[in-house]
Amino acid sequence: MAATLPSHVLMDDKTARELATRTAFRAGRLARAKLGSPGYLKWRGRRDVIVGSAVEIQDLIVDILKQECPDDGIVAEEGPEDEPLAVDAERLWIIDPICGSLNFAQGLPLFAVSIALRVNGQLRVGVVYDPMRDEMYSAQLGEPATLNNAQIVVRPTAFGPEFWEQAWVGTDLPHDGDALRQALRVFDLTAQEVNHQVVLGSPALGICYVAAGRLQAYWTLAANPWDVAAAGVILREAGGQITDGEGGSWLHSDGSYVAADAVSHQWALKIIKTVKQQEREAAKLAR
Repeated sequence: MAATLPSHVLMDDKTARELATRTAFRAGRLARAKLGSPGYLKWRGRRDVIVGSAVEIQDLIVDILKQECPDDGIVAEEGPEDEPLAVDAERLWIIDPICGSLNFAQGLPLFAVSIALRVNGQLRVGVVYDPMRDEMYSAQLGEPATLNNAQIVVRPTAFGPEFWEQAWVGTDLPHDGDALRQALRVFDLTAQEVNHQVVLGSPALGICYVAAGRLQAYWTLAANPWDVAAAGVILREAGGQITDGEGGSWLHSDGSYVAADAVSHQWALKIIKTVKQQEREAAKLAR
């Protein structure tokens, strides 16, 4: 009798994308049902909360993936903190069961389920599902990004300051400390230059909104890999750019991310780099 092949040998990007989509939809239905009844809240720090329902939703996602991909590694936001992470796995699912936990805990309908697949160090599949609007963002490497199966692309913009003055920009702020202080400076400078800037509460949705042409840019100085992994794939395949706050690879970020179309990206990045440079110079003078 021939040996059974491991499940991941048979699963190409298209199949993985379909699996992630089905899983995100099921998790999103559960999340929608739990909105307004989030269960227990455990605070990890200021503005950083674990929601009981998020753990239940995460368990659903993990159970489905383990059943269909038993040999794959999984990294998920909600711990447990002492659990060893399979970050070196050949195939690694990166999960955020509720990207927008504070919104969800407060009953605000702005959050998403985020599922990404990394293969041999390369992010290849991304799915972000907004269950409150029934919007499924999806992409795989080398194929068009879609919203509810319709192709999406970033909104093209012209060079020049006048376009930036008309831009709509999304952001999310760090929880506290020096990162929050720095982000507030970036927020203030950006707000003075653009048409509108909004704090969303969900990095995954913020980046997907850029991919869908709803925002010109999205930035944050304190996101986690599971916040942005799936949305980054979607943005990239929608023709957008995503880097860290210094303009380097977003895959090795310190938590800062800038997502935008090619032109807006340079303007958003310029403001962040200016603030960071000013802070470095101030630190030198204070020595």
